Amino acid sequence: MESENFMLNADLDLGIPLKAMNDQGIFNEEIERIFSNNWIFLGFVDEVLNPGDFVVRRIGLNSVIVVRGEDGRIRAFFNACRHMGTELCEAEYGRASTFTCPYHGWTYNNMGRLVGVPVKDIAYKRFKLSDVSLYEIKIDTYENLIFGNLGSSTQSLSDYLGETKWYLDIFFKASGGMKIVGKPIKFIADFDWKSGASNFAEDRLHTITTHRSVVELGYASPISRFGYVTPGLSEITACYLNDSLGRPVGAFGMRFPPEESIPGFFGFYGDHFREHSKPEGVSEEQYKVFQRVSHWVGTIFPNLSFFTAADQTDKSGKPNSPVSLIRLWQPIGPGKTEVWTWVVVPRVLPDEIAKRVYEVTTSHFGPSGVAEMDDTAIWRRISKSASGNLARRISQLIIGGLDSVSDLPVLRDWRGPGLVRPTQFHEDGPRTFWKRWLMEMGYEVKW
Repeated sequence: MESENFMLNADLDLGIPLKAMNDQGIFNEEIERIFSNNWIFLGFVDEVLNPGDFVVRRIGLNSVIVVRGEDGRIRAFFNACRHMGTELCEAEYGRASTFTCPYHGWTYNNMGRLVGVPVKDIAYKRFKLSDVSLYEIKIDTYENLIFGNLGSSTQSLSDYLGETKWYLDIFFKASGGMKIVGKPIKFIADFDWKSGASNFAEDRLHTITTHRSVVELGYASPISRFGYVTPGLSEITACYLNDSLGRPVGAFGMRFPPEESIPGFFGFYGDHFREHSKPEGVSEEQYKVFQRVSHWVGTIFPNLSFFTAADQTDKSGKPNSPVSLIRLWQPIGPGKTEVWTWVVVPRVLPDEIAKRVYEVTTSHFGPSGVAEMDDTAIWRRISKSASGNLARRISQLIIGGLDSVSDLPVLRDWRGPGLVRPTQFHEDGPRTFWKRWLMEMGYEVKW
């Protein structure tokens, strides 16, 4: 394969060949190697609360129906009739007791079983309905999150998430649980899915240039309403968070304001938490982080990202609010991605505050979000450069901080896992993503 030739000497320290950001051969390999063998985020338990509730999502290029059956169990099925392979359900979400194929009328219940075939007694006399069901996909849940896996690996979702759970628990458990606000926001753009996923693995360096306009337009300020200077926040990055097999699966960055002016609790209106005791399943150290943290960002391989930032505005004159989202970078072709974004808030927040978080979040992220437009404009230019044949000769040099990495202290007293440093001005976060990507694609990783 021609695409393999320019990747033979892939070396993380020398960079990732630019052509990998817009190449049909590499894209095909990603679909087979990455999206067919790992746990992929599908949605939220909250989206399928009642029997018959369903959403249609994707794993790689495969359409998947996630549905709660009449028996109360959540399942996922390949969205294709077993007769001729016709797409079974076009609706993005809804409630249904059955799914009927529009081609020949084969009907399945919401537990995947074939329950009806027109003129069966004439055309299919020897055919037993009980012999056929929709193709079921393995799923598992972490807190309110549903993941699916097309592969044959016996690694559980919990083992796959591995060390990332220490940080996920701070967001999803210490908060008392998170809920979604509204439906997911979607748009398609001409950039590679890896640009978004690796950026959210905490590429703090890009904010200085790319998001300068966010400050200039007044959507972010170097002075918080709590009185501290935001560039002076203490911060950490936790990189090379491994799964149970020792493979890097995620990286996170966190920021903490001065203790005398803490908003904490990810900026989610601390009065709702200060009188609450530590939830079960959260350590004292994790809860202390929850009480102090104001921002976090991170990616779990391959394409699930998180971002929450306290004290943001939409310039409406209404009170400031956190930006808070979970997003999915859906690959739909080389150099083309569909971005899915869910706004998330703690369950304890009243609806009026949740609505305010939604308003502020969508002013920053989404098709017309001020931060989104900054990012996607840059990522499109990467895919544009990667479309030419010269992109086979040069590499993305993901080397920030490497020359002085030995001078960056490791936080020895940090209780959480990973390689943890007291700064976000390096590129170990994106390198965590790319190390796993190279491993998944079958290349030797020089480490």
